[in-house]
Amino acid sequence: MNYLKNLLSKKAYLLLALFTFVAVLLHMRQIELPCFNSDEASFAYNAYSLTKTARDEYGAFLPTRFKAFGENKLPVTIYTIAAFVGPLGLTEATSRLPFILIGILSPILFYALTKKLAGKEYIALLAAFLASISPWIQIMSRHIHENIIMLALVIGIIWLLYELQKKIHIRKLLLLSLFIGIGLFTYHIGKVIAVFTLLWTAYLLLFKKENRAHIKRAAVIFIIPIILFGITELMNPTSRISNLLFTSNKGFTLSIEELRKEHGSRVIHNKVSKSISVLSNQYLSYFSPEFLVRKGDNNARFGFEGISPITPVTYIFILVGLYFMFRNKEESRFLLVSLMITAPLSAALSWQEYSITRSFLLIIPFLIFASYGVYHSTISFKKTSIRSLFLAGVIGSILYFNFFSWDFYFNHYPKRVEAAYAWQCGYSSVGDYLQKNYNDFHRFYITKKLGQPYIFTLFYLQYPPSEYQKEAELTEPDEYGFGQVEKYGKFVFNMPQPEKNESAVFIGYPEEFTNISRDQVQVISIEGKDIFWIYEGQRNK
Repeated sequence: MNYLKNLLSKKAYLLLALFTFVAVLLHMRQIELPCFNSDEASFAYNAYSLTKTARDEYGAFLPTRFKAFGENKLPVTIYTIAAFVGPLGLTEATSRLPFILIGILSPILFYALTKKLAGKEYIALLAAFLASISPWIQIMSRHIHENIIMLALVIGIIWLLYELQKKIHIRKLLLLSLFIGIGLFTYHIGKVIAVFTLLWTAYLLLFKKENRAHIKRAAVIFIIPIILFGITELMNPTSRISNLLFTSNKGFTLSIEELRKEHGSRVIHNKVSKSISVLSNQYLSYFSPEFLVRKGDNNARFGFEGISPITPVTYIFILVGLYFMFRNKEESRFLLVSLMITAPLSAALSWQEYSITRSFLLIIPFLIFASYGVYHSTISFKKTSIRSLFLAGVIGSILYFNFFSWDFYFNHYPKRVEAAYAWQCGYSSVGDYLQKNYNDFHRFYITKKLGQPYIFTLFYLQYPPSEYQKEAELTEPDEYGFGQVEKYGKFVFNMPQPEKNESAVFIGYPEEFTNISRDQVQVISIEGKDIFWIYEGQRNK
């Protein structure tokens, strides 16, 4: 019996290694895809600035909030990148490396958590398999995004909460408090997860008599990160959250006004009734096959119809897994269901419909439920041959649907113009041009029609942070909470009409050149579509 257990364990680790290798292959293929966007450049350059000066791009010393575009970015992501950019240098690859590594390790993380919660090697291996080929995970982990750090943190939080269900241990409470603190300083969804964790911990302490002796110590342990975060939040409030709330969308107010014109009752048509309608509809939409299987994110930067967050087979087995979990009275069922209920809350509060970023943590309960469902459906058959055929059919079906998602992601998505604009493609080529021609002109005019061009020049030129900090100046934030840098050094970020006699370069979109023809410019194009035109004046003599 011990021999068989050891053999199974060895096979399990070999399979886990195989799944991790699959994740490596998928991450390494077209690693430059998608393009490097302005948010990534901002995270990366601020990390670079830290490694060179211990200050952010505006000169703030070891900040707990990074001013960036005016939205006050939370710090953990930037400090994480700094740990890689410092020794390895500033490039797109080194800036993305910590997120790619977490994505590659996701099969191991899901294996460990699922084995802890479900107690079965086979279920854990199924979860690792699903994580290794998940487009949802890799859409996040192939670029810089705070969510992928939150994934690792929340897996740790669920592990600890499950352990605390059995017995309260002060060291585990301390570790849980640490994870909450890191989450609060990582991403805005960290606030939701902090409340979720505190409610679960309060339940374990208050409703189990044997745990009540730990209440005072637990209160002290958890109040520390909350106070620290609260102080920094009051000092540098984040504007981005209020701008993302669905109530801040002009369409929300306009729809109420239209209803009142058609039917003048303010009792029926008001912000409260409309909010309840919008919030409930958006919340439920995150569990729909329309979102999870068919469309994904409405933002072309994070999704496209043809890239399914999960397969239809996975969706079915999520429901099957839920059924078996409650039928078997699995000890972890309420913990996982409560996470599933909590995960899309921040997404539902946003004006944007269908966001795989703000609902990302759904992937944790979903993959565990699906794995549990596949396993218990398989063992419900008495004959071994039928079990094998059924399991092969399920895995084959999942691979089939995932194949087409990956085919679209690698072979079609990069060629879509909407995706190129969403990812602000073309700036890396602008960066190459600037590096080669920086000393040949007195001035560079760059359009600010799309995104934040200044941050791309800082990133691709690796502009000395100590020099930029002397002249960094951000305009007042716009309606979305973002400011602009109008100029620094040789750069001016607007588009006057080109002057041939000026020692200057004009970089803009084709439609911005009213008196210039295509044969007079250098063209930066993506898949045959002109993105930037570059018009040169007189070079320095």
